Amino acid sequence: MVTRSAQADEDALKVQQCVEGNPEALTFLQNKYYLLLRSLLVARGANLAEAEDLLADLWGDCVAGPEERPSLLEKYSDKCPVKAWLVTVATHRLLDFKRRQKLRNGGRVQNQLKSVGSFSAPVATPPMAAEGALVQLLQESLQHAFSYCAAGELLMLRLVYLHGLRQREIGRMWGWHESKVSRCLSRAMRQIEANTLQRIKQTDPWLELTWQDFLDLCHTRQIGFL
Repeated sequence: MVTRSAQADEDALKVQQCVEGNPEALTFLQNKYYLLLRSLLVARGANLAEAEDLLADLWGDCVAGPEERPSLLEKYSDKCPVKAWLVTVATHRLLDFKRRQKLRNGGRVQNQLKSVGSFSAPVATPPMAAEGALVQLLQESLQHAFSYCAAGELLMLRLVYLHGLRQREIGRMWGWHESKVSRCLSRAMRQIEANTLQRIKQTDPWLELTWQDFLDLCHTRQIGFL
């Protein structure tokens, strides 16, 4: 049985206190996680000024606003540690900011071309909500990686990681030695890792994610592999 840590319980309590309007609880979370979040945003592609601006907006949204605007923290569902949730929210916002920045820069280029007599038809790109953008990126990148796996590899991965079959049982089914099954699974997982990260880099070249970052974000958003 997995038990929650005292730290996780304390953080969850502070979130509830923030939602109830306790400013000291928000200060506690800021002091505890500001430097961590800033470092992670910089590591994932933001410059220092962008990271600080994004966090200023994030913490500001944690305070309920006028006209009954709810606190951002009301979206926290206690299904994951507060730390992981804050990291994911910050990454959502970074992705949304960088994509909007790219659209603005593209618009300026088009305007410059028009100003010198050239014509460039505007490309209609629907804005993506910050919540959906990251989830879509994670899912699409995984689907892309799976498309490179052989059917037998996918079946083996499902049987082991989804249905809980042991490698020895898989070996009997395939007529392989257990060590060959292990090598096949390891090779497939390495391929999935490489192709997933490559797809992310192709989609958003500025975004710097490690495989562990990717796994953590999938876990927080409850995105399954198979």
